[in-house]
Amino acid sequence: MKQPVAPTAASLGHQPFFRGVPWTHLEALAAVAACAKFGPDEVIFQEGEEANRFYLVLSGTVALEAAAGSRDVPLQTVETGDGLGWSWFFPPYRWQFTARTVTPVEAFFFHAPTLRQRMEDDPALGYAVMKRMAAVLFERLLSTRDRLVLLEQATAGRPLPFAPLAAEGGTA
Repeated sequence: MKQPVAPTAASLGHQPFFRGVPWTHLEALAAVAACAKFGPDEVIFQEGEEANRFYLVLSGTVALEAAAGSRDVPLQTVETGDGLGWSWFFPPYRWQFTARTVTPVEAFFFHAPTLRQRMEDDPALGYAVMKRMAAVLFERLLSTRDRLVLLEQATAGRPLPFAPLAAEGGTA
């Protein structure tokens, strides 16, 4: 795997997730960002643990899973260009899902406690990040709803109208 591009205002500005964010905010975001690399089938974060990071997937695929009894149930895939993780945004700052890599993943991550403080200190930055996080939450909500519909149809013996999870992509 090649070395990821360093998180700079310019490299963040090239990411669709941050399209339209003013340069000064990109600089503030880059100041709390770092690079991360994960191999296949590696847990990025575990449901219930402290949520202290936000990720932007630069390459690869991540499966979001929810604990259901003694097993994890896949809910959605997150792919290149998507934001990963919203639990850092809301108290008590605990991951609500588990994120497990499907393929090798390169990502930028943002130190959440510092980012939250910067958002408090600069409401315009906070609003810019909040708009993007709202899109992530909306996508997760729709995906979870779709999974529940599929589960209901499967248990009722009806055919499944959608492709399996592996064929889907996240768009947040």
